[in-house]
Amino acid sequence: MTPSDIASLIGKMRTTKSAQGRDGLSARTAQVAVAVLKSATKWALVNGMLSRDPLVGVAPPRRERKAMKSWTTDEARAFLTHVRGDRLEVAWALLLTRGLRRGELAGLRWDAVNLTDGTIQITRTRVSVDGKAMDSTPKTESGRRTIPLDASLVAMLKSHEVTQKTERLRAGETWQGEGHVIANELGGPYHPDYFGDRFEDLAGAAKLPRIRLHDLRHTACSLMLASGVPVKVVQEMAGHSSPAITLSLYTHTTPSMGRDAGAALSASLLG
Repeated sequence: MTPSDIASLIGKMRTTKSAQGRDGLSARTAQVAVAVLKSATKWALVNGMLSRDPLVGVAPPRRERKAMKSWTTDEARAFLTHVRGDRLEVAWALLLTRGLRRGELAGLRWDAVNLTDGTIQITRTRVSVDGKAMDSTPKTESGRRTIPLDASLVAMLKSHEVTQKTERLRAGETWQGEGHVIANELGGPYHPDYFGDRFEDLAGAAKLPRIRLHDLRHTACSLMLASGVPVKVVQEMAGHSSPAITLSLYTHTTPSMGRDAGAALSASLLG
């Protein structure tokens, strides 16, 4: 194994399309793969399996940070108004008001929902591996978290639960449910990719600015910060490992918060 081998591997990962026709892996995924390889060769060197580390000096690919897009409060409100009555209305509400990741939404089960206390526990995710969907667990400790629900979300989840129970009675022996909150008419969990495709259709029909499904998470965090929610609270809600991550992602929002806070303090002390 040589540095040129790694460069070739990175090139293939970044450009080879999947069996489903999707583009190559992201720079972040390639970074992780190279980091794992570097850890393996370093371990092999320390344990006498290699006379030298062939990957010393190999730099992982740079992560490409895409421009972050989000909706305004009016646009977010318009979308939720448009999807009112949609069979998965509660899914769109959770994505846009609580910043869930699509895998967290797809993997959410009723045993993690407490409608009495008004909370959901993020303990599972649903991911795509080689095009096949499977349940997994959050990658990090911060990803495993408790998210509070307000009265509106509790009411929506209760209504969704009633609908799902009705569908189960209608399906009879064909019911395939495993306890997933967001499921099809036979109780089966959705592939994570489904939400992105469905979202594009709904947003297009609502004639709203084109954004990605993941940008609903950006929208939720941005609007929370802009409305004065403390960074620490947004960090915990989003499942970031530290407030610094939240701040680095939403620098477009936080400067105005700083100006507002400074103006308020000046008014209090100098006004």
